[in-house]
Amino acid sequence: MSVLLREAGLARVRASFAGDTALVAETIQRTVSDFVRIGAVILVVDLILLGLLLRALVAPLYLLATSVLALVASGGLTVLVFQVFLGQPDLTYYVPIAGAVLLVSLGSDYNIFVVGRIWEEARTLPFREAVAMGTRKATRAVTLAGITLAASFGMLAIVPLTPFRQLAFLLGAGVLIDSFLVRSILAPALIALFGRASTWPSRSFGRAASLPREGAAG
Repeated sequence: MSVLLREAGLARVRASFAGDTALVAETIQRTVSDFVRIGAVILVVDLILLGLLLRALVAPLYLLATSVLALVASGGLTVLVFQVFLGQPDLTYYVPIAGAVLLVSLGSDYNIFVVGRIWEEARTLPFREAVAMGTRKATRAVTLAGITLAASFGMLAIVPLTPFRQLAFLLGAGVLIDSFLVRSILAPALIALFGRASTWPSRSFGRAASLPREGAAG
């Protein structure tokens, strides 16, 4: 439009656009640009909270990376199902945004629960044994919570609108991937790989480990 105005000799004229297409385009543009800033803030806040609760800097870095990895995997699976298998042109613009905020936040909750249990066991057991024992104790609760949450998110698919079904699938897949693969396998494997270096710069384990042992009263 600016080229056409210049060619018509209207250099000082400003062009504006109206209508549903222009409004939707502006909404999408502003939402995506704002999400970049919001996403950065979410990651920084989650990293700070994990660092404070675990009293460490190394573990929060790779644990947060696993949450992002689970989000990317669920997003790719959603694209595969809806665009490749079902032939839809694209995902509704706010579906990945809403899914990202919820899944990264939920992943941080699961991180605290699983790692807290491992930290607790590491106070009395050799580190690798603590990883195995803590993971075994935490996995069942995380798995049950993941299944329940995925089923709850799946209820969004009842709404006969494509964006709701896309969001339901994204959230459900993300929670299951996080519960069955990331928190049960990937995160414990990384903790075992990094060993006690995970607690750097602290030499002790954080307050997040103050969880009741199995069989404890109350």
